[in-house]
Amino acid sequence: MPLLMGCLPVEHREQVLRGGRRMRKILVLIGIGWFAWGYGLFASLNAQEVATVARSPQVEPPRVPTSLTLAAAIEYARRWHPRLQAVQEQVRMAQSEAVTARLRPNPTFTFSGENFTQTDREQEWFAFFSQTIETGGKRERRRDLAEWTVRAAEATAQEVERRLLMEVKLAYARALLERARWELARENLETFRQIVRYNEVRVAEGYTAEGDLIKVQVEAQRAEFALRRAQLEYEQAKIALLRAMGATSFDLQFELREELTFEPVSFRAEELERAALERPEAVRARAEVERAYALWQLERARAKPDLVASFGYKRHGPNNTLYGAVSLPLPIFNRNQGEIERAEAQWRQAEAEWRLVRGELLAELAAARRAVEIAAEQVESLRRDFLQRAEDARAVALAAYREGAADLLVLLEAQRAHTAARELYWQALYEYRRALHELERATGLERLPRGVRPPVSSEASRISP
Repeated sequence: MPLLMGCLPVEHREQVLRGGRRMRKILVLIGIGWFAWGYGLFASLNAQEVATVARSPQVEPPRVPTSLTLAAAIEYARRWHPRLQAVQEQVRMAQSEAVTARLRPNPTFTFSGENFTQTDREQEWFAFFSQTIETGGKRERRRDLAEWTVRAAEATAQEVERRLLMEVKLAYARALLERARWELARENLETFRQIVRYNEVRVAEGYTAEGDLIKVQVEAQRAEFALRRAQLEYEQAKIALLRAMGATSFDLQFELREELTFEPVSFRAEELERAALERPEAVRARAEVERAYALWQLERARAKPDLVASFGYKRHGPNNTLYGAVSLPLPIFNRNQGEIERAEAQWRQAEAEWRLVRGELLAELAAARRAVEIAAEQVESLRRDFLQRAEDARAVALAAYREGAADLLVLLEAQRAHTAARELYWQALYEYRRALHELERATGLERLPRGVRPPVSSEASRISP
């Protein structure tokens, strides 16, 4: 090329040199401008993201309604519980990874020059783009893997939500039980106060010994202590309910609107089994199987090497030409054998865990059904004649004591038996409601149909007394 330049006239040679210098300046300016634009765009987007995060306010949960139903407690927890908000962010993270998995590799721009300080050699300039071409369907495999990861994350979020709502249901039922005990203790104290006033009049008139009055006063003090303890347990149950709901204010100035009553349910075994196999745990286990299979396919696709194609411009002295190249890794030693084996083992592990989860869900469903049947029988047995007998015994003892035909100890024993019978009934109602919520959790249903006595299997009827 220097020989050719020497053959040219001086004015032509100067023109060629000026053109080369002009081209170099243009390429340098293009490179600087491209870098400045990219850096400015990145800084702008980063500033916008930081500003968006800084502007997102942390909303405090509102106060709990003064009259609280179970449905309102569940809705409050579903909207404001921080655990649910955290797990929803995990779903968003999985969705963001899915967006990344669908993207193609970015191209690479290269601008370089050679022979700057060597005056006897002509300078060379390169400006070209390189693009990675994925082979083996890697992008599709990444997309499938990301989609199943999102489904598994969504199922995990639903599982956390179901578990949290179960805690709310149990806490609400416990609060109903403690309120019933508190009301029973208050009623018991009022009964003993009436007996104390009655005996005070009888002692003043000389019809009753003062020892009987002291006995009744002691029983009244015991009832007052029981009332205070019941009030404390009721308030603690309300605090536990607020904690289960995710509330940040533990003001106890609210009342439970529902009552602890017997609510028969209606269900069919086949429907419950189908519902149980659609629980979030089952959905997540099946999604993990598909995710492991997608990962195995992706690792197999990664064994195929990717191409890197380059195309651009090259200037050698006064000559301009196009540049092209293709690079391909040779899979001689590393063909991703280890990762393929690991992914296959993970796939088999996920299938085994799905079979395990399926068996556990069906076993849990069977146990929950049996618990509901036994709890319902217990409530009906107590409600049928046990409570009435205790009420009649107390009424007879009270009437006999007022007429002087019964001793004070008989009345006290009858009152204690009546209190114990009602407390046992409230406990049975709570156990039934707890079993009902356990069955709802075992089926994945938020609420079972109410109104009909649950069917008792032939095996259960043989076991029941």
